[in-house]
Amino acid sequence: MLTSPRLRAGVALYAADGGHLLRVDGADHHVHLDDADATALLDALLDGGPPATAPARGALAALVDAGLADAAPTRVSVVGDGRLAGALRAAAGRMGAAGDDLVVRADDAPTDDATCWMSGHRVVLRPPAVPAGDVEARHRAATRHRGVVVRTGGRGVVGTGDERAGLELAAVTVVADLRRPDRHPLEAVVVDLDTLVVSRHRVLPVPPAPR
Repeated sequence: MLTSPRLRAGVALYAADGGHLLRVDGADHHVHLDDADATALLDALLDGGPPATAPARGALAALVDAGLADAAPTRVSVVGDGRLAGALRAAAGRMGAAGDDLVVRADDAPTDDATCWMSGHRVVLRPPAVPAGDVEARHRAATRHRGVVVRTGGRGVVGTGDERAGLELAAVTVVADLRRPDRHPLEAVVVDLDTLVVSRHRVLPVPPAPR
């Protein structure tokens, strides 16, 4: 039998003489669907999309309510033209997450309406409840005193490294996090493109300036 990413462990749906059976922890139960509706249910369990017929949609909803199957994962549509947007679209395609459930804006620089963006050598995914500008302002405030003073006229070099590995990690991390049903409303996700380290930080909105 093929495997379904949505069915829980110990659950199987398969054709048998006289119809389809649902196996739960070793016990078989007859499924009251005709062949066309059972096929639509099987297709949805395999590809993660919605079932094509109403009876199959009802059967899948019953499986989800009973805790035997997971709800459909969020599909992600990416808006943007830069390196980060391209990496996110590629990751969503590889992960079977391309779709229009959630539209995200990816930018190679922080903008007010960005969902995720590149800030120096980091990719930042903003929390659902905090505007991008507030996240970036908090980040600047937290790192303002960590730098060094560069001597005027002094020589130096900087390496570019292989950005592809960092971008691929960031893209997969962002797409996976966007699909989580339990995303924390105040938690930003930061991926360091140089060290390949993923970190999470609570971020509060910046309070309005006093009048």
